[in-house]
Amino acid sequence: MPEEIAIAGFGGQGVLFIGRLLAEAGLREGHEVLWVPSYSAAKRGGIVWCNVIISDEKIGAMFVTRPTAAIAMNPPSLTKFEPAMKPGSFLVVNQSLVPSKVSRQDIRVVYVPANDLATELGDDSVGNLVALGALVAGCPVVSRDNIMAVLDIILPDKPGQRDMNQRAFNNGYVRAQESQARHPPATKVKEDVHVSPEDTE
Repeated sequence: MPEEIAIAGFGGQGVLFIGRLLAEAGLREGHEVLWVPSYSAAKRGGIVWCNVIISDEKIGAMFVTRPTAAIAMNPPSLTKFEPAMKPGSFLVVNQSLVPSKVSRQDIRVVYVPANDLATELGDDSVGNLVALGALVAGCPVVSRDNIMAVLDIILPDKPGQRDMNQRAFNNGYVRAQESQARHPPATKVKEDVHVSPEDTE
């Protein structure tokens, strides 16, 4: 079954960048891949989203309407994604900007304070990589190693930026794994994993 991933947030949050990372990592693994970016006229502060489909078969659809995985970086994203998610799908919520909780019980959710964790790392612009790490930890659509490899390719002349992105990704990945180990789901389709600021200390 193809993985149909939706990512959305405000302009400037790096939504399109992490969508591209997923797509490039999927290509490295030999999958069929589709990446469809979109943004409003107000690029910074406006709504930005992208769809990524990763499949072992030819991809027929151009858009994701029922995501199997998603990242909601801001409140409008959660409002849009929650009712659309397929049962059993995996949703990452940026708790730094989204105070509300998901009411559905048939999807898996991880709450990650992505912006706060990025600030703790020393670069508040890498919250997107924290969220991506949490997504890959809970729904391994591509391997962690291939995300690292793609960052090496995309940012070969910017070692400082590349290293910070890798640290942010690993932070989100490890935090989500640890939290899921502490709070295992009761069933395969019901999971409410909460990464609180206390979990990051």
